[in-house]
Order: sequence, then C-alpha cells, then structure tokens
Amino acid sequence: MKYFQRSVGSRHAVLTGYVQESSTELPNLTRCPAVLIFPGGAYAYCSDREAEPVALAFLNAGFNAFVLRYSTSQNCPADEVFPNALAEAEESLAYLQEQADELHIDPEQIAILGFSAGGHLTAALGTMGKVRPAALLLGYAVFSIPGRALGMELPDLLEKVDAQTPPSFLFATQGDRLVPAVQSMEFATRLAGQKTPYEIHIFSYGDHGASLGTPNVTAPRSQPNPDAAAWFGMALRFLQHIFRKDVLVPVPAEVTEYGLEMKIGTLLDDPVSGPVIRSILPELDAQAAKQPGCRGLSLAKLQLYSNKMFDADKLSALEQALQKLN
Repeated sequence: MKYFQRSVGSRHAVLTGYVQESSTELPNLTRCPAVLIFPGGAYAYCSDREAEPVALAFLNAGFNAFVLRYSTSQNCPADEVFPNALAEAEESLAYLQEQADELHIDPEQIAILGFSAGGHLTAALGTMGKVRPAALLLGYAVFSIPGRALGMELPDLLEKVDAQTPPSFLFATQGDRLVPAVQSMEFATRLAGQKTPYEIHIFSYGDHGASLGTPNVTAPRSQPNPDAAAWFGMALRFLQHIFRKDVLVPVPAEVTEYGLEMKIGTLLDDPVSGPVIRSILPELDAQAAKQPGCRGLSLAKLQLYSNKMFDADKLSALEQALQKLN
C-alpha cells in the first residue's frame, strides 16, 4: 500500500491517501473505485474516529481511500471556514480525477463520504461544487443550520439540491439529539423531487456520531452501535449499483391509453397528456411537486385515498379530455 499526504489550499489542509498497488497476485487493483472522506467535527476540528478507521474499512473493501482534513475554526477565522473548506474539497476531488491513473482509481467511480459537519461539506460539494463526484454518502449529515449556530454562516443545502446533485446514500439514527434525522429525510425528499437516485436508512437506536458503529471507533462515554454499523455494507451495495449504472429510477412507461388509472408521474411527464393536465387540473402538478410519492399512484387512487382532494367537475372534465387523446 502507498501512503501519502499533500497540502491543499491556502490554509494548508491535508489530503491523506491510502492507495493499493497491484501485483501479479493482485491484478484487479490497477483501477479501483475511490472514496474521499470528510470527517465531522462541527467545522471546529476533524474527528479522528471518522477519518483513518473509515478509510481502512473502505481499503479492505477494494477501494482506494482518501481523507481530507479541511479548514476548521482551529486554523481559520470563522467566516472563512466554509469557503475555504469547500474550495479544498473541490481541489481534492479535482486532484483525484486528474491523477486517476497515478492513483490507480477510476475517475468515474469516485464517491464522497461525509459525517455530520463533514456531511454538510459533502452535500455542499454535491450541490454547489464546481466539480462533482459520482455519488454522495451522507452519515448523520447537517444540511440546514439556523443563523450562526456554529459561529459562522452556512448555506441551507436543502435549498441547493438540483438536477446535477449526484445519487446519494443517507443514514442517521432516530435517537440523534444533535442533528435530527428528519434533516436526512428532507434532503431525500428534495432528491426525489429531482428524480435523483437515493437510498436512506434511519436506524432506531443510537445517538449522533456512530462512525462505523464498531467498538474501536466508539466515542468516550458512548456505546458501540452494531445496528447502525450495517450502513457500511449497505453503502457498498449502493455504490455497486451506481458505478454499474444500474437503473434505479425506472423510465416512465410509454402511455398506451390515457385515463385516470394511469400513474400520475407517467401522465405528467408525457408530452401529450402533461399539458392537458396542467391546463385543466394545475393543482395536481403542484401536489406532485410537493409530495413526489404520489407520482406512483393513479389519479383515481389519489382521489380515493385523499378523501376527494380534487373538484369532481374538474376531474370529470380531465377524464373526458384524456379519453379524447386515445
């Protein structure tokens, strides 16, 4: 294994690399997937528990791993922390992409993993970055912080999700008293609105900062979290799907007959029926944007389940208009 460190940015953040080298016995290591890890620490420090132990776990799983100890309030004025950290994250990702051959990695198979505040930096890179990775892994991540709760202004990343946000794997714990799990759920909802592949796990047991959930990385006065430790294997399987470019979000089925029994998402996305629906029943389009899950229902079932959400006369007019399209 090749181990190296390099300085990043004007504040001399440190990028550490753990690179497996191929041999006659290990020929498959010439081009590995990669993970770039941003430890947590409230932008005040970078946690050791979420750095090298996590990198070594990914190394053992066949990845080449990298840890960025980005700018924090320990070495940077508070108002400069986030801009510096984001610039360092962009520079580190660009370095991995540009030096992929030397680092024995596939430039199209680079994931970013961030915990807590490092998750905020990961999500920032995925939603605001000049360069973006193939996937995001977000562990009990911070997405929205009111005011200057950490002593600095930070962007609300729930508002930054766009069509270019990479596929994302999220995990958190219901018992997290520091960063409510609902933040991860809200981020997942924004991804769904963009039809971006995602996977989310909310574990019932455990507080903030589980890392790998194993005894060796358990914080003082805390307990290992074997339940949440399952995230690691789940994340590996998620990345396999993403790197193989498996179809996680099916392409809408071709419409063969228009009617209220068709799925709402299919009707809205269809170039023929979409404009008709938006003209006669614009509130359906608004409802689908607000609650993306309803796109998988038929309009008839949504009307039934919602106790007649839509005006009956409008629904009848829409049904007649859809039948004329057949």
